[in-house]
Amino acid sequence: MGWMKVLLSLLIMSSVIVFYSKSDNMQAERIIQPIETILELVEYDDLALKEWQVLARDVQGTVDSQDMFQEHVHKLSGQLEGLDQTYLDTSTTEWTAEYQLQSAGGVKESLRLMAYPDNNTHTLTFTYKMTGTSASDWKRYELADQLQNRLLLLSMDTASLYTQVQSKKDAQINKKESLMKLANTYMDALDAEEVEALTEETFVSVSAYTTVWKQQLNTGNKTMNVQIALRSDEALGEGTTVTIGTPIITTEY
Repeated sequence: MGWMKVLLSLLIMSSVIVFYSKSDNMQAERIIQPIETILELVEYDDLALKEWQVLARDVQGTVDSQDMFQEHVHKLSGQLEGLDQTYLDTSTTEWTAEYQLQSAGGVKESLRLMAYPDNNTHTLTFTYKMTGTSASDWKRYELADQLQNRLLLLSMDTASLYTQVQSKKDAQINKKESLMKLANTYMDALDAEEVEALTEETFVSVSAYTTVWKQQLNTGNKTMNVQIALRSDEALGEGTTVTIGTPIITTEY
């Protein structure tokens, strides 16, 4: 009967390894696939990249006092190599700490801790952001692995993620019909279907949904996880700004 126990143990260990391997792959896909897909689209359409960004936001429990908040701040300072605290404010009812991370090339990383009043305690949130201005930096500095490691170290591996890329198309597109046609081209490339759209003469914003990306938001009674914004810089004659984000764009566009 001993060999049966050994065999059973091996089967259980194999199942655990397969489970964690699948979980890791799913997590990597959730974090990495959107940014790499959008960067590939920018390269394919020969757009001039202005900035890419991955932002993670997560609730990290509660803190009951300023001292507890300060403990989190102190702990983080020794947790990540190259983490520099740039801001701390506990003078109001909301407590905030901000950090900058020393990164390779033109890549920037930041972390923001905020504790805001919630009943008789304070809810603690972490907001981590990685930005860059070069698509080649993503592979050159192995940022996919770095991003996953950062989120894991900060216990943010299940955080809400917001990914976006802003670029410039040399051609100036002045008619909203032409802007909408271009937006449809990008939706097709992302295998997304329109949910709603806002159109003006020199600006178009489209909310869409794709089954490829799992993270999503509800807008009214509909679901979306892609936002595409096109703005023709008619006054400056500087082409068309293209911003693509998932599940939404988190900056001005």
